[in-house]
This record gives sequence, structure tokens and C-alpha cells, in this order.
Amino acid sequence: MTIPAGARLGAYEVLEPLGAGGMGEVYRARDPRLGREVAIKVLPEALAADLDRIARFEQEARAASALNHPNIVTIYEIGREREMAFIAMELVDGKTLRELTASGAMPVRRILGIAAQIADGLAKAHGAGIVHRDLKPENVMVSRDGFLKILDFGLAKLVESESGEVSAMPTLAQPETRPGTVMGTVGYMSPEQASGEPLDFRSDQFSLGSMLYEMTTGRKAFQRKTAAETMSAIIRDEPELLTKLRPDLPPPVRWILERCLAKDREERYASTKDLARDLASVRDHISEVTSGAEAMVSLSAKSRRRALPLAVGLALLALGLATGWALTRGFWKAPSGAASFQRLTFRRGLLGNARFTPDGQSIVYSARWGDALRLYLTRPESPESQAFEFGDGTDILSISRTGELALLQSPIPGPSGTLAVAPLTGGLPRQLIEDVPFAGADWAPDGKDMAVVREVQGASRLEFPVGKVLIDTGARCPRFAPDGDLLAFFEDGPESGSLAIVDRNGKSKKLLSSGWGSLNGVPAWTPDGREIWFTAAQEAGHAEALWAVDRSGKRRLVMRVPGVLELYDIARDGRVLLAHHTIVRSLRGLGAGQAKELELSWLDDSVAADISSDGKTLLVNENGEGAGPKPSTYLRGMDGSPAARLGDGEGLAISPDGKWVLGYRSKPEGLVLLPTGAGPSRNLDVGGLKDFQWGAWLPDAKSIVFSAAAGAEQTRIYVQAVADGKALAISPPGVQLLRLTNPVSPDGKHVVATAGGKRAIYPIDGTGEVRVIAELSPEDLPIQWSSDSLSLYFLHRGEQPTRIWLLDLATGQKQLWKELPVDADQGIRVRLTPDGKSYVRGGISVLSELYLVEGLR
Repeated sequence: MTIPAGARLGAYEVLEPLGAGGMGEVYRARDPRLGREVAIKVLPEALAADLDRIARFEQEARAASALNHPNIVTIYEIGREREMAFIAMELVDGKTLRELTASGAMPVRRILGIAAQIADGLAKAHGAGIVHRDLKPENVMVSRDGFLKILDFGLAKLVESESGEVSAMPTLAQPETRPGTVMGTVGYMSPEQASGEPLDFRSDQFSLGSMLYEMTTGRKAFQRKTAAETMSAIIRDEPELLTKLRPDLPPPVRWILERCLAKDREERYASTKDLARDLASVRDHISEVTSGAEAMVSLSAKSRRRALPLAVGLALLALGLATGWALTRGFWKAPSGAASFQRLTFRRGLLGNARFTPDGQSIVYSARWGDALRLYLTRPESPESQAFEFGDGTDILSISRTGELALLQSPIPGPSGTLAVAPLTGGLPRQLIEDVPFAGADWAPDGKDMAVVREVQGASRLEFPVGKVLIDTGARCPRFAPDGDLLAFFEDGPESGSLAIVDRNGKSKKLLSSGWGSLNGVPAWTPDGREIWFTAAQEAGHAEALWAVDRSGKRRLVMRVPGVLELYDIARDGRVLLAHHTIVRSLRGLGAGQAKELELSWLDDSVAADISSDGKTLLVNENGEGAGPKPSTYLRGMDGSPAARLGDGEGLAISPDGKWVLGYRSKPEGLVLLPTGAGPSRNLDVGGLKDFQWGAWLPDAKSIVFSAAAGAEQTRIYVQAVADGKALAISPPGVQLLRLTNPVSPDGKHVVATAGGKRAIYPIDGTGEVRVIAELSPEDLPIQWSSDSLSLYFLHRGEQPTRIWLLDLATGQKQLWKELPVDADQGIRVRLTPDGKSYVRGGISVLSELYLVEGLR
């Protein structure tokens, strides 16, 4: 019976039939609860009385759902509707392997890519004591982006696992298959299967070998006129020689295939993991292997006799490449008791987040290898990564035990984005919640709900489930304990960060470790739940190391290396995903009268704060390890002469007469005047204001303008005379200065500020109209006034190369002023004199490497 479109099976709405699948009919359906499409397999009502078939149908669902692997189809639900049984599973958008092989033999690279994924999925099933017993091209789906899914575990049988122990999965109880019963599909059976003998995991290896033969040659290995004759051939005959049908096939591929098709199961692989490893090794080194094989094939008959030693050598080379790499797998093993580091990424760029897949065999990570952040999938045994088709600006937050991805989508780089979910196999992400920050969500261990951090009215609020507030402000990067009872999270304070835990009801919060200058990555629980590991630095600007803290708050250092470490995840077996970042900050400028740019960096973290109007002096802030425990302010000549340290704190602006620098200090918080020559520094009395954002001088060098807050008020703009003056507010609450070279117009009448995300020009005397700069987008960053106070220089963030534009405030016209070289990836900052003759440009390049680490204690 065909089920019509619009009919319901449980909570699912049937959309259209997809055809037969194993023992049932398959339909495309929609799950209205999660807004996703699924595949529904249904047994027809006519078969409902067949209790054995019903039992096997339910067995299929239980067997598959007990597994959790990216190459095995995900089961969502098993249910009944009237007299019909059904299972809901992920919908794979792609083609069956049967459809892909219809046109004949495949290229070697694609064969190996498919076979390695099948073997990897089978290895997971076999490790759990499950044999598929009906592996064939119809039961393998390949998605449009190349990911593979094994379907139809309807004939799966609980057997002794590869380790010799009987699996104890309670979900796999089923009627016992009687000895002598032949089950499976003729043409892909193993000899023992065709003979009705007891089966183990090596039967699936033979079936895979039959499929591999068909992909390689374009014909079936044991095709005969009748099913009986085909079964007899499987038991007694050998397939036609591969060297005859596919002479270009690399020897290592032929050897793997022939081993899988051995009649005696003892001659096949002792572990399907070994089979998967060999396939992956040859796949990853196929160019090296085929170079030797192609040389052998291309020899003429006469030259073959002359070059026999060469041919033997090439064959040995191919064998060495295939087996040697399988042994080492690119893994540097440290001496006993030390950690081992395996590098997983090899391109130049910046990593985002990374997470293990539920089985721990694959890694999903984000990286900005070019101009945009993208999501990738990789495996430890392969140097290659596959890109997801989720679009630019997609990051990974968490992966549920059922393979559901929690994603952060932010096409325009910023501090937050939109939380979305999508299957690990790909598809269109479904957006859920806006204003979620970096690493701001984690699936609960049961895979049903997520803990989410949301930005609500400027506060980072931790919710679990969504809508129930556990922590009302300051929380970020939540991570569940293995048992799901506790959440670890970072908490940002006004001067330092902390690591805390809270129960899932929000009633018992405990601070475990505090006083950190910086906390990056995420807190990750050890598999036993006794410790939380995290990467942090005790002083802001210093490199983060790997630390551990137990539930009582006892802290220890796990590892410190040169450069920055960032922790992403810990697998169930204790392996660690860790990034190593090398940060390179550049600072180059063109001073007055100079013909070319000069390097103007001083210590390890040089940031340009201001440039004097004559283009001769640069104000530099140092916030890294070279500056020590506190930020430091320096003056340096634009001619590259040595820098002079002015004092602690952050420099904001050079006075128009060049005698003073306006600075900011956090302890105690306030503004300070630093002399550029001899004399003491001077603290300014700002009447108890706090939360200073930025400051600048007025043209007369007698007054300053700055952003700050009074008490619980929002930030305002204030003007104050430096000689015993009082801070006077010139803007309403919610307004703050933009970090321009000098936000004050050269005529001293206006400042550029921002309020509610909009850029606007405010009168300094507090009278007159406020002009919103509608011509500038949120990504357009003003950097300086023109000398006549009629135009603004600005750049578009994220644009490469960096272009400086000039906006005429009267007409709204934009004119390209200069295109600057780019030697940094992010944090681009330009400081410019009003006449445009001198400038300094700075930025950051972060070189990231992702490592899989074993043996950390």
C-alpha cells in the first residue's frame, strides 16, 4: 500500500515516496517539531502479520541506533501507526552506490575515498559486535558533498565482538537466526554466508571486497545466470583477474581487494579497523603509489626485460608507501610516559573552534584559510579536510551524540551570531537563536537540549534549557560534564576571568578558579568528570597555557609551550584537541617627508594609538609579555628612532602642542597626563566617572573630550579642562566616542561618536543638531577628519587590500583616497594625519595549527 502525501505517521508528515529500501518502503517526510526533512521506512500493512519480519525490522532500527558514526545512518525514532511499523532516520541527499557504479569503473581515487568510508563505518559496527550481513551498493548512500552513509542494518546480528567479548547491548535482542539459514543478497554474500554457516565480521569484509571489485572493474565479481549458480561461484570460483581487467590498478589496492575476497575467512583482515587503516593509507598516498605503478605499466615488452630490477624496486616502493604509512600514520610517538602530538591542519590561517565527532574518530573544525571562516571535517589518519557547504562565517559549537551539529552563523565577522542546527551529513542549517557569542552553546549528553549563552541587553545570559536562566550575566563557553549534571563555564569580571560550575537547575554555583588575565577556548571535562581542563594566562597579554582544576578547586599546570595554546575538546578516551597559535603583529608607517614605509613595531604587541599632526611622532601601546604585568605607553619617532617609555597604562592621544599624552590606567581606574619630556605624570580628577572608552584633545591643548559613565548610567561624552576643570556631559546617555586617530574635528566644533550602532556627529558645545552619518555602513570605520573639517577618512572592515576612502559630509560622495598594502589577517588599524600625508597601519596575523594530543596527564 502506497501512503499518500499529507498522511501522518506518528508526528511525521509524508511528502513523497522514495522507493523500496531493504525490507520496507521509504518515504520523504517532514518532522514539524524540528522543521527538518527525514526518511521514513515503513513495512506495508500486508506484512504486519509476519512477526519474524516485524522483529527483524525493529532489529534494524535498534542495531543502527546503537551505533554512532558519521558513516552510519542516524536513526531518530522507531514507532507504530495503526498496523504499520516505521523508523525515522536522517535523509541523505545524494545517490546510492548502485547509481554511481551504473556508468562503469570508477577512478582509483574515488574508489578509495568511498571504500575507506565504508570500512570505517563497518569497523565501528564490528567493534560493537554487529555484522551487517546485507552490504551491497543499494545500501550505501553517497551525499552530494561526498559523505557516505551505510543503510539497512535490518539483517544485523549480534555476534561475538572483534575483541572476543560478547557485546552486551540490551537494544539488540532478537529472534535467533537458525544455523543453515541463508540471509543477505546474492552476488555480495561471503562464501560462509552462501553456505549457511555462522558469520562474523569478516563476512562483511568479503561483501566490501565484492563492491570494491565492481567499482574497480565495472562488473560484478561473481555474476552468473541464476542465483544458485552465483552462490556456487562465490563458494568455489575466483573472480576474473584484476591485472587483466584493470592493469593500471596500483598494486596496494589490488592486494587489499584480493585479501578481502579470500575464500578462507582466516586470510582476511583480523580487524576491520586494520582494513580501514590500509584503505585510508593508500588513499592518502595514492599519488606516490600510482607514480610507481604507472611507470611499470608504461614499460614496453622489450624495456620490461631490461628494467626488471627497476620494476621490482618500484613495486617494493609502493608496498613500503602503503604499509609503512599505515604503521606510522604520520604520528610522532613520544617516548613512553610523554605526550604524542599529531598535527591535523597544514594550511596558513586562523582556527576558530574544533570538536570531536561522537565516535571520536573525526574532527569538525572551523578555520579562516582565506578570506572567510568555513567549516571542515578531517580524520587523524588523513592530511586532507573536507569542507561543509554551510556558507561563509560558519563555526562549530557542539556536536550531539546523534550527530547533530550546533553551528554559529555570522557572515559578517563580529562578537556574536545566530545559533543553527544541521545534520553532520550536511544540509540546510535551521536557525534557532540570534545574539549567541563565540562557543556559546553545548548539547547536553542526551542530545535533546542545549545550554545556550545569549546576549540580552548587554549581558551574557546562560540558559538551560533555552528560556530558563541559570546565570544572568557574565557567562560564556558552557560545557556539560559527562554525566550531564553540571555545567562548566567561564565568567568575565571587570578586571579578570574565572572558571565556575553550576548544576543544571541553576541552584548551586561554585567558583573553581579565578583571577585569570585571559581565558580562551572552552573548559573541557576529563572523561571521568573529575577535572576540568582549560587554557588561560595569569596576566592579560601573556601566552595561554593548559591548566586543570578539580571540583574542589585544586589547580595544576598540565602543559606550557612557547606561543598560545587553545583547548577545544577532550574525547572519551582522553585524547585532546588543542590549537597552537603563533601571533605576529605588524606595525608599519610612512612619516613626514619619507619615501617609503618603515617598520615601527617596538616590543611583541605594538598597537598604534595616535600619530602627531605633523607626522613625526607615533604613540604606541605595548600589552604583551615584553611590557610586563601592566600595559605600557611609548613614544617613537616615525623615522624609526628608538621608542621612549612614558609610563604604565594605555596611551590615548598626543596633545596638539606635543607636550603631553592623555592616558588611561585601570588600577585605580582613571585618566592620566604623561609628559613627553621631563616632569611627573598627573592624575586627572574626573569626579568619580568610570568605564572610560576613549579620549582625545581639543585643538587648544587645554581641554580633553572622553567617554565615560557616571554610576549606573550608560556612557556619555564629557568635556573637561585639564587645569582643575570639571567634567561636563555634552551628549545623552548611550553615546561614546569612536576610536579615531582624533575624533575631534580640527576646527574643534564636533566629535564623531556612536550610539545604538549608528555613527553620528555631535557638537562639542552641546548645542546644535546631531548629524547621523547615514552614508556609512556598520562595517565602515571612520579613522580621521580631513584638515578642513568637511570630510571623514574611513575604511571598510574585512576588505583586502585595505582601502581608505574620503566621505564628503556635505554631499555624501565617497572618493577612494589610498590603497594600503596588506600583511595582516585581522585587527587592521590605521592612524592618519588630517592632511593625509602620513599614516601608520597595524594588524595581526595568527598562524594556527590544530593538534591531536595523546598521553597528557
